[in-house]
Amino acid sequence: MTYDAVSAYTVLFGDGEAPATVTVHGSAEDAWGALDVLVRGRSRRWRARATSVDQDLVTELAERWRLADPERRYWQVAPHRLRVTVPAIAGHRQSRPA
Repeated sequence: MTYDAVSAYTVLFGDGEAPATVTVHGSAEDAWGALDVLVRGRSRRWRARATSVDQDLVTELAERWRLADPERRYWQVAPHRLRVTVPAIAGHRQSRPA
């Protein structure tokens, strides 16, 4: 077997009222987009979503949301490199019976 690494991103979002939301994404853009949806879903002020995800804007919105109740509200986007095993099946050819 061979080893490879894949990227994954987790989004952690909570307000102390309901269980925390944890999601896993295959790209940073997907993770920041998910955080954007979560923050906008909890805020009455920022309902409309931009067509593209701006990480700086999402960070600003998430921080504004958190600062309204910093003792209970939290968010995090974290990158991960996951080591995975990949079977080496492509390197071996098996002959088929005739």
